[in-house]
Amino acid sequence: LDIGISQLKKSGEELCGDTVEIQQTEDSNIIVLSDGLGSGVKANILSQITAKTASTMLQKGSKIEEVIETLAHTLPMCQARQLAYSTFTIAQVFSDGQVYLAEYDNPEAFWGHQGKVIPIPKRERVIGGKIIKESYFTAVDGDWVVIGSDGILHAGIGSIWNLGWGWDRVSKHLENTASKEKAAADWAGDITRLCSHLYGGKTGDDASVVVLKIRNPRHLTVLIGPPAQREDDDKVVKRLIESPGEKIVCGGSTGNIVGRCIGFEVKVDLKSNDERVPPTGIIPGIDLVTE
Repeated sequence: LDIGISQLKKSGEELCGDTVEIQQTEDSNIIVLSDGLGSGVKANILSQITAKTASTMLQKGSKIEEVIETLAHTLPMCQARQLAYSTFTIAQVFSDGQVYLAEYDNPEAFWGHQGKVIPIPKRERVIGGKIIKESYFTAVDGDWVVIGSDGILHAGIGSIWNLGWGWDRVSKHLENTASKEKAAADWAGDITRLCSHLYGGKTGDDASVVVLKIRNPRHLTVLIGPPAQREDDDKVVKRLIESPGEKIVCGGSTGNIVGRCIGFEVKVDLKSNDERVPPTGIIPGIDLVTE
């Protein structure tokens, strides 16, 4: 799971009123995005309590009913506006691709599959007096899930669009900009930069986006420095050669050890000469050899 987070705080505020928490279990990642009522310090504290409580309880094995009940008793309704002090979206993505979503008064999440945003089937449950929308679906390599606070959907209100960016426009934008090559963090940053532009540079509400890209693992093994004992050279190089994915060797001495163990004299690629860094080496089977 490639996770990217990007946030904008409301103009004039020191803190963002949204909080994102990530926890890991043996077979899943738990992501919680919480939006505190209002903005500034109070909103930040409320969203932090919500996100930290929910993510930690789930990570420790609590059921969603227990989490919601705890939050319902911890964060009461604002009597003046009849609004929740803090809204949230919980996403739990398992290693087999199963995805669980629980949404409370936050914008609906976006699920991208084969280049299109797919409607997520939902059911509503009343837990602790709150209406929770729950979803279960299976994501595959190349799919993505984007979660946002309402500051994302409201972008452009009073400026470019009377009713803001809106769910449908955001959905189309995600379809048009989705790329398997782009990292989740880069994509999340692109979304909030556009969001800031739509606000005319003065963000009218805290805006947060979390991008979850489901993909097969990419492996990289880096050998940095020789073993403490010379007799371990062959063992360490064997581990490097047999490791999956791309391989990097750092250091001239280490490169020479690898070359000696596999029976190849390290060559220097003078074409890679640069004023800032020494030229790279060449060892068959090694993707990058650096000084």
